[in-house]
Amino acid sequence: MFEKRYAGTIAAAIIAIVVWARLFHPTWDYYPPERLVDGLERSWIVAAGVRDLAFFGYVVVALGMMTLFFSIVQRRWALNGALKGLLYGTSLGIIWAFGFLAGWAFLGTTLRAEILNCLIDVIGLAAAGWAVGLMIGTDLPTAAREISKPWLAVVFAASGFVAVHTLGALVFAVPFGETADLLLRPGSSLQYGLLAALGAWAGQMFVMLRHALPFNSVVARSAFFAFGVFGHSWLWFHLFFVIEFAGVFTTTLLTGLMGSAGVFVGIVAYEWTAGDA
Repeated sequence: MFEKRYAGTIAAAIIAIVVWARLFHPTWDYYPPERLVDGLERSWIVAAGVRDLAFFGYVVVALGMMTLFFSIVQRRWALNGALKGLLYGTSLGIIWAFGFLAGWAFLGTTLRAEILNCLIDVIGLAAAGWAVGLMIGTDLPTAAREISKPWLAVVFAASGFVAVHTLGALVFAVPFGETADLLLRPGSSLQYGLLAALGAWAGQMFVMLRHALPFNSVVARSAFFAFGVFGHSWLWFHLFFVIEFAGVFTTTLLTGLMGSAGVFVGIVAYEWTAGDA
């Protein structure tokens, strides 16, 4: 099949275009929030002049993890292989889009800059997901939706995300001092709304993928989704700050894990409440 034959070339071209755009086109490069630049020490990666190399490695790992988790869920996902990849890549791209919008809502970047960042990475991840779906996706006949109350799953995931993230951000704000801004502490309706929207998106991803998730145990299945399918992307997005700044690894790790834990709590609550088989 023509598409599968050249899918590897397509994927390589996508990676090359995204990396070239980010590294060599000044308008499309990522610029850290000024308040972080003014308040934090730049990393040894920036000081040594190897930021571009680190960014390239970051992109490769991101696409590798996307491929790994897609290869697991796509085995039971009843849909066309390429379409599965497109939907999965787009879903991860939207998670990153929320991450960029958090830079505007919490860290004082401009909305224009973050919308550009959203477009670049959503398009890149969606196209890369489509190519991965062409390469390793299998076509499975459409199956009936297994989840009984999709709206309730979205509500629980959103509520869990906001509650756990907010509590964690408040608890860790003092001990983490100057890096505490990276915890994304909500204080306005806009910030709470953005967190709720991201949690709701996680819930919508769960609705789409529940029948494709491994494990029969509620806890194991929920953990795989929250910390794996959703969580790996949310966490990896924040770890990009390690390339830019020194001393932020633990803070960014916590930010990613808090959100994943919130989704886990919400999904487990849904599973136990709705009683889906």
